[in-house]
Amino acid sequence: MEKHSALGPEETPIWAPFPRPKPPGYETRLSTASDAAASPTVQAASEEAELRQAVVAYSDAFLDAKPTVGYELFSARCKERVTLSEFTGMLTAAKQMYGKAMSIKTFEAQISGDLARVTYTYDVPALNQNKEPWVREDGTWEQDDC
Repeated sequence: MEKHSALGPEETPIWAPFPRPKPPGYETRLSTASDAAASPTVQAASEEAELRQAVVAYSDAFLDAKPTVGYELFSARCKERVTLSEFTGMLTAAKQMYGKAMSIKTFEAQISGDLARVTYTYDVPALNQNKEPWVREDGTWEQDDC
């Protein structure tokens, strides 16, 4: 007696010892950048990278006496307390004292939601910052030490 199968010639039974063909439209799911972005570890690294970028931009503006650039990286609270004119005076004095922007040697950030404390150092210890406050406003990190 001959056994008849309901399977067509291109179909493989479920119990086959080798991989079955994938149905049309099937894609093997691999880890993607969006999956990585959802990962808390990757998200924290991304947040820290964004914060570091803002810190470097602020530091460069401060030491190169670029007041409008630096002032844009000031938090709303600091802009209420310090005028652009006062800020310009601070940057002019820093430029006279230190000459130009310097590379940040070490960087450490403690981030909690939209608040951060950042410690960073330079070759000139007088410029080192310890637990400097930063705040994320409208999605961008801004310096909040005023």
